[in-house]
Amino acid sequence: MEVYTLTEDESKKFDLPNLKAIPLTKLQENTIFKAFSEKHFSGDYQTFQALIQLKPVSQIKRLVWTDSSPKLPKKVNRQTLLEFLSQLFVGFENLENQQMKELANYYFVLKNSEGIENTLSTKNISDWKNNKASYLGNISRLLKKNL
Repeated sequence: MEVYTLTEDESKKFDLPNLKAIPLTKLQENTIFKAFSEKHFSGDYQTFQALIQLKPVSQIKRLVWTDSSPKLPKKVNRQTLLEFLSQLFVGFENLENQQMKELANYYFVLKNSEGIENTLSTKNISDWKNNKASYLGNISRLLKKNL
């Protein structure tokens, strides 16, 4: 018999009553996972499912957001991560900046092409809310194309 224990940090479940994942079939989940894991993130399918269901995930199993910034290719594009989450969850835009930051940091590690970790700040979130760049629309289109 194997016994698994989760540390307090790993057992955290996001109880955000106004946040709902868009309803997806298993086929849609798999298709979205494949489409985004090609360019935007790496990690395992089970962690992606945990994200969609807002279930606990081990910190060592987090997805790695690798999408690079169009203007600064050595930096991770935090804006596309936020756009991805806003398209995946109904009500994401209505969360407080700190809640968005905690949710993103719980499920994702941000690493650039050289493997250096970056962080997500509440300023990144404020900037994203005012960003109308076309590359954010690409995230929406890619998600909708795979639904």
